[in-house]
Amino acid sequence: MDVPGYALITGAASGIGRACANTFATDGAAGIALLDINHDVLIQVKTEVEKRCTEREGKSCRVEVFTVDVRNEEQVIQAVNGAAQIFGRLDYVVNAAGLAMKHAGGAIYAETSDWQRIIDVNLTGTFFVLKAAAKIMLKQEPILSSIDGRPLQRGSIVNFGSILGAVGVPMSTAYTASKHGVLGLTKTASEDYAKDGLRINAICPGYTETPMTTQSELVLQVMKEKVATSVPMGRMGTAREIADGVVYLSGGRSSFVTGTALFVDGGYTQR
Repeated sequence: MDVPGYALITGAASGIGRACANTFATDGAAGIALLDINHDVLIQVKTEVEKRCTEREGKSCRVEVFTVDVRNEEQVIQAVNGAAQIFGRLDYVVNAAGLAMKHAGGAIYAETSDWQRIIDVNLTGTFFVLKAAAKIMLKQEPILSSIDGRPLQRGSIVNFGSILGAVGVPMSTAYTASKHGVLGLTKTASEDYAKDGLRINAICPGYTETPMTTQSELVLQVMKEKVATSVPMGRMGTAREIADGVVYLSGGRSSFVTGTALFVDGGYTQR
């Protein structure tokens, strides 16, 4: 992939965010900022990503960590600005921080506190990171392609939608609402800044094996049923497969792509 610049990834301590960090390291990023609320695991991931960097030929890679709750705008601003100051610029931002929850009995049994927490992390947190990063990206010169030297975008932001940003399934009230919101945010923000060289897209994973999706027996049971009946490829995706889509949307291979939602879902949403 054509990603020679500096990446910032939220939700980097586990699952898809962690896979994204490793993929950016493998594919040539010059630096990666890892953001998550879980500091101890974040340090472990830093070591893992640095190992990926040392395995590359000819290029070093700087890895920094920031302990951040994306619901806290001040923490987000400090971390994003801090990463940009260390690296000198920010080229790719991945909004992978997220929460999922099933509400047994459906919408009317969803606790308001659960609703608010999921909206705050998945949607408002994405907005906070996008806002802080875009202010930096719009002021910098376009990055040059590592393949042919052509000027690319001033910055690229990939938000995390979901197949539930396009459809609904039972017992997923707050998560579905939050992901519909992320796609709306992606579309309107991409329109705002397309002419200025800032690309904003969304990745929409299907049923994927991650710690978040497999820690709840209820969630896992529903996922297995859906995969068996509704996913043409007949299996769950891997975090690495989602990360590949994220790195594609971030880098020079997608230089004429903005405002889109890329569904990486084994064919689920084509039905």
